[in-house]
Amino acid sequence: MHHFPKPASSISRAIRLALLLSAVGLAACSTMQATDAGFLNNRSAMTTSPDGSTAYYRSATPVDPHQVRSLSVEWATPLDAGLSSVERAQLLSTLKSAITREAEALPPMANGHPVIIRAVITRVESVSPVLNVVSAVLLTVPLDRGGAAVEIEVLDAETRQPLASMAHAHFAPLSEFKARFSRLAPAELALNAAAVELAKLLQGKHS
Repeated sequence: MHHFPKPASSISRAIRLALLLSAVGLAACSTMQATDAGFLNNRSAMTTSPDGSTAYYRSATPVDPHQVRSLSVEWATPLDAGLSSVERAQLLSTLKSAITREAEALPPMANGHPVIIRAVITRVESVSPVLNVVSAVLLTVPLDRGGAAVEIEVLDAETRQPLASMAHAHFAPLSEFKARFSRLAPAELALNAAAVELAKLLQGKHS
């Protein structure tokens, strides 16, 4: 007598297999690459990290982070990227607030030059909370990671010459487990991480 697998059991195994293959695919491309949107004037002079997630430039000119003459944050991802105008405004506000917070937390620099900071969001990967709930139940790991990429330049307020430039891309790490169940939380974590890296760059501490 032949015993055929129950349809529900077969479907469950198929779902598990599909999710497992997705997990393997994600592991193979686990680092988001820094973008080159044509926003940074000195992109060719920047040093790229070994994993490709960051490119940066820092001149020897001292910068006073407490003399930011202006700070602008723009949107450079396609308008059809699946984000509403409200979501775009939310992410722009997150990046602007993070840069302001990190700059103000730095110590003043004697003889530091006043600066203009310009930034663009070049990539946003939102997550599907539903997909992550399903994958967390079946594989104990939420597969959809989410993240963002930005490009930032710090210009001398008088000469408009670049004093620091950075392209930074970041997927939210698995340690940020709760963020995987909120659509924009991983992207906001990535924007905050970019602001932290910018602060390090201004202090000449970028690795």
